[in-house]
Amino acid sequence: MDLTAKDSWRLEWGDGVYFSHFTIRQAGVATLFSPNLWPEVLGVTEAVPGHLLHLRVRMEGLVVNLVNIYAPTTSPKRPQFYQQVSDFPGTLDSHECLVLGGDFNTTLEEQDRSGAELIPAAVNILREIVEHHSLVDVWRDHHPDDTSTFIFVRVEAHQSHHSRLDRIYLSRFHLSQAHSSNIRPAPFSNHHLTTITASLSAERPGPAYWHFNNSLLEDEGFVTSFREFWLAW
Repeated sequence: MDLTAKDSWRLEWGDGVYFSHFTIRQAGVATLFSPNLWPEVLGVTEAVPGHLLHLRVRMEGLVVNLVNIYAPTTSPKRPQFYQQVSDFPGTLDSHECLVLGGDFNTTLEEQDRSGAELIPAAVNILREIVEHHSLVDVWRDHHPDDTSTFIFVRVEAHQSHHSRLDRIYLSRFHLSQAHSSNIRPAPFSNHHLTTITASLSAERPGPAYWHFNNSLLEDEGFVTSFREFWLAW
């Protein structure tokens, strides 16, 4: 993205636009804040120019780490990039909210693609990142049985390949604050638009009454082990 394009975006959008670009035709990510939001920006880091942009902001008393990524499209570079991504969240405060989103150019689940994943090394590293930092794919959590909604469609040799490359991950602790998630067509793009609606605040849930999960009564293994425990006790 050249300076003219950046200036044009800022003129149309206003303040609250943050870029990390590579070249005018290759790579680039941007984070834009609504003029009605006005978060306090605590820090901006271009960890990998054009591919990984980190903003640390405070909204409603909650500190949020917004990590915006665009994974390389070429196979040799993708595992190396995810290794860089893997190292980065470790520099963040684990007690702060983490939002990881963008075009991953990689899927983790079979139901998110129509064919085989071509770069298993990248998949393994990304899965480790998600599990280690307790991140949840918000759209998949809201639509666990959906196998027909995709982000990107590529047609070649009279065959179409479907995949859900663009995703938004949220810290598991804050998952309950994500109210909705959608995928819808976007004009002037070969990717669909992924959105989540969440209410993020610094308030933590208060104490609640414990209640038994009745579905465990249908688990024969649990029932057997509990019966043995109860008789022995």
